[in-house]
Amino acid sequence: MTSGDIAALRSVGELFAALDQTYGGGHARQALVRYLEHEGEPMLRGSYNEATGRRLFGAVADLTRLAGWTSFDIAAHGLAQRYFVQALRLAQAAGDRTYGSYVLVTMSRQAVYLGHGREAVQLARVAQQGVGGGAPPVLQSLLHAIEARGHGVLGEVRACTASLARAERALETARPGDEVPYWARLFDEAQLADEFGHCHRDLQQYRAAAQHAERSLQLHGAGFARSRLFCRVVLASARLGLGELEQACQLAAEAAQQASEMRSVRAVEYVRDFERRLEPYRDAAPVRGYRERVAALG
Repeated sequence: MTSGDIAALRSVGELFAALDQTYGGGHARQALVRYLEHEGEPMLRGSYNEATGRRLFGAVADLTRLAGWTSFDIAAHGLAQRYFVQALRLAQAAGDRTYGSYVLVTMSRQAVYLGHGREAVQLARVAQQGVGGGAPPVLQSLLHAIEARGHGVLGEVRACTASLARAERALETARPGDEVPYWARLFDEAQLADEFGHCHRDLQQYRAAAQHAERSLQLHGAGFARSRLFCRVVLASARLGLGELEQACQLAAEAAQQASEMRSVRAVEYVRDFERRLEPYRDAAPVRGYRERVAALG
């Protein structure tokens, strides 16, 4: 077992994560699972010293979480949960509590998606306890934002607003030199604005939802194709809630076009959720136009 082997596992993980974000979890999930089975897991059965073992378990934990994440994206929810539990065990074997909190964050995101708000909040709080008060501000911000999403699903306005305020304060105290785990570095202003947009949409606070979603779209890099799609649908739903039907349909049609180019059940479901919200307006001209555009996508 060499440090090169572990570096290779990390590089492969980065590659698959980029493919997932751009093309959806269904695109390369099977290749990732095969790689994990044929390359990652056999390495765990090899011989290595304790320090190397910890790094190895950490790298395999990362690939296993990603296998769960891509399974979640194609709506294989039970399978995803099994991968997440396995990733937690591997993080424990690596002695990496902070990474364990990231797995819990991922599980909380799945709970939000499934509408299990109470479970989402509990998972976020366990993650917060796992990292403690000395965690870097970026990580604290992420964990509070994740808790806020759970409260949003439950319609708990005060708890959601309080968690969002904590997330915002934490991110404001982050400094460029902070020691931040590599996976938390992606959490920035664009991502926080995205979480705000989702929360306000869930609380039916459409003016605020639209402002935050627009800000997130302005700040988000082009590499985050699926995140931008989700955000665009949140903005469309907010515009609809504000009675701006034409703009809502235009935004959603763009999102539907993107979703048709991805292998992501979540992307399709976001668009479908918007379409359910359109039902009361189904006879309006912009809605008929939207349906024609979507039908043309095949």
